[in-house]
Amino acid sequence: MPIETRTLRFVRMLLPDHAAERIGTGFELRRADRSARLGLAAVAALAGEGVLMVGGGKCCAGPRARDWLKANGGVGSGTKVAAAPLIVSDESPLARLAASVDGAAPFLLPHQVEAGERLRRLVERARLGPRVTMSYDPARIASRAASGSGAPDLADSAIDARRKLDAIAQSLPAECGGVLFDVCGLLKGLQVVETERGWPRRSAKLVLRIGLEQLATHFGLTQVAQGRPSGRTRSWLHERLPLD
Repeated sequence: MPIETRTLRFVRMLLPDHAAERIGTGFELRRADRSARLGLAAVAALAGEGVLMVGGGKCCAGPRARDWLKANGGVGSGTKVAAAPLIVSDESPLARLAASVDGAAPFLLPHQVEAGERLRRLVERARLGPRVTMSYDPARIASRAASGSGAPDLADSAIDARRKLDAIAQSLPAECGGVLFDVCGLLKGLQVVETERGWPRRSAKLVLRIGLEQLATHFGLTQVAQGRPSGRTRSWLHERLPLD
């Protein structure tokens, strides 16, 4: 899938020897009148590919940064990367679960986080009301998609997103789908999810990971990232530099 502009801009600003500082749930870099910020989940994914290096509360360009930018159109003669609003949700519970703590492997893998982010973007595009999202019903979403939710000016992209959400809900177990929509779509905390459902502590965390893995399969995402046919195959690193 195409790399988002803000990600290209963040990596590009780190070259040749600049470093971003850890601020809250992301890394931020300021240079003169420019700035860039990237969430922990996105940084962890790029660190796994050798594009970024993280440690000591700082993030800098990794050994593959320049080649990665060239492959994705982020550098080159006359190439400019424009600023873009932050899309990866730093407040999402996924950001914390994707971060390494004290050198331990993160609870969520990059392909699982990417699946959750895709779901979040679909929910945003679908323009669903909170009541529909919290009590997700595939039949209700499908009927709204067909009717345009009573809004004559509902964008085609919103209708398409609702149809995709319906397909996702049909492919997932009910409990997994509900947790995914609450956490990824509404950005609910896991403790809130457990309290609402009367579940024991830490159970939502496990259901979330199971659901994200199934969602990743639905999207065709795997733990192993394969490059272009002419390139070599890359895989996500099992061990990551601590985001501390």
